Amino acid sequence: MSLTLYFAAGSCALPALVGLEEAGAEFDAVRLVLPDGDQRRPEYLAIHPRGRVPVLVIDGVAIGENIAVLTAIDRLFPQARLLPAGDVVQVARTYELLAWFASGVHVAFAHFSRPERYTRDTSVWPALKEGSRENMRAAYAEIEARLQDGRSWLLGESFSLADPYAHVFHRWAPRLDIDLNSYPAFQAHAQRVQARPSFQRAVLHEASERTLVPA
Repeated sequence: MSLTLYFAAGSCALPALVGLEEAGAEFDAVRLVLPDGDQRRPEYLAIHPRGRVPVLVIDGVAIGENIAVLTAIDRLFPQARLLPAGDVVQVARTYELLAWFASGVHVAFAHFSRPERYTRDTSVWPALKEGSRENMRAAYAEIEARLQDGRSWLLGESFSLADPYAHVFHRWAPRLDIDLNSYPAFQAHAQRVQARPSFQRAVLHEASERTLVPA
């Protein structure tokens, strides 16, 4: 089986990188440089017409959208136990959380970072950005509340791909000028994520020189 992950440093592709490293998978990692427009190059659009990351290519078949990519990694490497399995309620609550990250929290942030996706009327962009900050503060508060019972990880005492996914939003807080010291449980969670060897190897991929368009 051949695996190739297309990702961008600092993007929501982080949990896919961490997941593959947690599983001990053999894979090719290809970094897109979004400010350079790699996601719009014909060779990448031929792989994924939406021009987004992450994209996981399994034996030549491209899979996009974060939840689909993370599910594929989990199913390819069940021994790694990257997502809960078995109990229907636990599985459903897991996907409830991942769906909120993908369609709620990430979209809230995109109103700040990519207002042009939502309107071409630049006069309303400041309002979109301020609304983004308000919604992201609410998201951080919800994540904080989930962790305040002393659990180590978002889904309990076992690490899952929900944890590096949440860490994406932790990483983005400085861009919003939001001080996460107001969320001590989330801060402690971030330290646990960062301490994992899989996260550290993912960061090395982010710093790699292998890109879609070599220099």
